[in-house]
Amino acid sequence: MKGMPKKVEVEVEMDDESPVKGMAEGATEADESMYEEMAPKGKFSPKGLMPLVKATNMLLPMFGQTGDYPMLKEAMTELPTDFVRVLSMFVAAVDDAVAGDVVDAEMKLDMSGITDDRGLMLLAAKLDALAKNRDFKKFLKEPGEMTQPNIDAERTPMPTMTGEAEDDMMMSRMS
Repeated sequence: MKGMPKKVEVEVEMDDESPVKGMAEGATEADESMYEEMAPKGKFSPKGLMPLVKATNMLLPMFGQTGDYPMLKEAMTELPTDFVRVLSMFVAAVDDAVAGDVVDAEMKLDMSGITDDRGLMLLAAKLDALAKNRDFKKFLKEPGEMTQPNIDAERTPMPTMTGEAEDDMMMSRMS
């Protein structure tokens, strides 16, 4: 295709004693540890897990990802960290949407109180509703806006200088 940059793959080899490799591994471990701590813990069966994965897969395309997270078909006591990472992405987006009055505050996602299948199903229901919410879809498609401080010109006057003071300042900068 014309105008498209060519894809270039770069492979970097680091020796086992590289400080950069050690920092990268440390960051990865810290990241993994954070999501392990955040992961809901309890008694989860496929009955609660499967609707959550289905709802997650419906929402993933809205985040530019394929909706193909594998089904969790076995009972577990803690959600996988990679799944918690995906859910955390949803939590952050919904928090932003609530703050921007795009969705109601009742749609906020909270994983901290989930300890059983009922909690998983409630989360799945919210994800399902968000996947169908037109305002939320539109919100995700819009580029993030940088908030600018609101400066009131009447309350924050610009400093003024007399001609002589301005000349002195300019001369001091030139020397």
